Amino acid sequence: MDWKKHKYLFVNLICILVFIVVAFVLFDVWLKSWTSHGETIEVPDLSSLEVSDAQLVAEKDGLLVKVNDTLSVEGFAPGVVVDHFPKKGAKVKTGRTIYLSVNSMSPVMVVMPKVTDVSLRQATQLLENRGLKLGTIEYKPDFADNYVFEQRIASRQIEPGSKVPKGTAIDLLVGKGGAGVEISVPDLVGMSWRTISDSLVARGLVVNPIYKSDVRTAEDSIKARVQSQSPVGGSRMMASGVIDVWLGTGTEEIIID
Repeated sequence: MDWKKHKYLFVNLICILVFIVVAFVLFDVWLKSWTSHGETIEVPDLSSLEVSDAQLVAEKDGLLVKVNDTLSVEGFAPGVVVDHFPKKGAKVKTGRTIYLSVNSMSPVMVVMPKVTDVSLRQATQLLENRGLKLGTIEYKPDFADNYVFEQRIASRQIEPGSKVPKGTAIDLLVGKGGAGVEISVPDLVGMSWRTISDSLVARGLVVNPIYKSDVRTAEDSIKARVQSQSPVGGSRMMASGVIDVWLGTGTEEIIID
């Protein structure tokens, strides 16, 4: 090979290789510097800070913040950071975004469940499931021990389906007593046996059904309503007593002597 003839080609190749190596080294140094390679910082504690203050604290360490979620948490002022991710003390690189969970400025509203006609234990569970609290329990004499009769907010009855702030305390009117309690006999005339079974029997009242002669089929028994009762509605009786109810369709023949 003629060296003189090809020396310029070799020189150019060597120059190109040197340029590539130098460019790679410089690029690697710049990339490591730009990404803070191997350098991390600890995430500061941003809890209980307002979003603007949390942003200032984060920016001092070269971090960014973003509100990712809104919660309703007791014990925190409205608008402050409740939690954040990554957590306090986590190792991150400069420029990392910290996602904030912020306490709501206005209360979260929930639907009031129906907690009457059930036991106190069931009512408490229903309230907790909806994010509500059990408030004051007022007892009244009744055979149905621990049976919930009314649901209230500040002495005012609250209907199921109403919107109430999450965490609201719900007061309950609950039965308290036993076999020795005297109660007012409810008026059952016009009710079906199913209605009686679903409500009064659930309260612990003892009701004895007596079917009249016009109740002959299963369909008749479904249509049957209370025609009369003993003791009558409004009278007083011991909770352990029995209420006799006569059920009929109203088509029973009246025989006149």
